[in-house]
Amino acid sequence: MAGRMQEKIVIVTGGSSGLGRAIAELMTAEGARVVIADINQEQGETVAKEIGVEFVRTDVSNPTEVDALVSGTVARHGRLDVMCNNAGFIGMSPLVETTDESYSRMVDVNFGGIFYGTRAAGRVMVGQGSGVIVNTASNGGSSPSEGMAIYSGTKAAVIAMSKAAAIELAPLGVRVNTISPGTMLSDMVPDVPGIVEMLDKLQPIGYAANPSQMATGVLYLASDEANYVTGHDLVVDGAATAGRRAVGS
Repeated sequence: MAGRMQEKIVIVTGGSSGLGRAIAELMTAEGARVVIADINQEQGETVAKEIGVEFVRTDVSNPTEVDALVSGTVARHGRLDVMCNNAGFIGMSPLVETTDESYSRMVDVNFGGIFYGTRAAGRVMVGQGSGVIVNTASNGGSSPSEGMAIYSGTKAAVIAMSKAAAIELAPLGVRVNTISPGTMLSDMVPDVPGIVEMLDKLQPIGYAANPSQMATGVLYLASDEANYVTGHDLVVDGAATAGRRAVGS
């Protein structure tokens, strides 16, 4: 079914690469008018030209910049239909070796950025009486991994915050959901020999996903097909967190 987002105004943060780019491409293909936001100006401008969308340089850890992103989009287009708070990054280190700087940056971007985006979009959407917010979490938020305590903690916080926001905003016409991707072959995967083969073996489905497979989940949550879906965490991870595999499998 084409045109599921026809003429809808959509913001995607972290839109210059990985899942953010895949979301922007899919939303555009479905008829949306997309604004991508990213801290990387050069890459963001290049991607925007390639897929035919707008670009606004934004540091999502700065609430003033996030507010300006949302208010500027509304000023240009008259409304905001979908806010995809997707910007984030992976940090890996043993808990006791995690630096204050690494902790603060991960919390500021992975949780703070999604909170600021949810708040800014929520204010606009409540005024409109309609809108959808989709926040990118991770399957690590519900099934943490060794060496990723802070990352997993921020993603768990995103899931909980989004559920609470969904309860508050549901009577006001605004839906809030999260998507929890599993392993993706994106820019976040280190360029190490054999890493893709290893990641493939770890997935019960047999391979690590590409970002476009995750973007379809975001499209569903943002579309009118999900009009009664709110407060939901959609896990898209090829059964990676469904349970334990048999020993020796």
